[in-house]
Amino acid sequence: MKKEDILKASRKENKNKDFAVIEVENKAVKIGALGMLILASIYFCLEIIVQGKENYGLYSIIALYCAIVYGYKGIKTKNKFEIICMIIWTVVAIPLIITYIKGIFAGAI
Repeated sequence: MKKEDILKASRKENKNKDFAVIEVENKAVKIGALGMLILASIYFCLEIIVQGKENYGLYSIIALYCAIVYGYKGIKTKNKFEIICMIIWTVVAIPLIITYIKGIFAGAI
């Protein structure tokens, strides 16, 4: 197989995207997610320190994000550890989401 044929097949497989562009996009998503987690953690800590209360919505966002990441990786790679992590994060996320939504309705009445 010629070099041009390999390149053509690779572009077709990756929908005309260069492998370097795909890697940059993946890294950008990871950096963006890390930034989101750091900022959510800072907001959560500031709310506890300044206002003396917790915002379970921020916890639920972090837990849901972790559940999705571990779930996707675990399903794609069939890695049992990551699937277990996904289950744990899902079990954590659900009560946090419920608690946050209950708090919204309790404060609205």
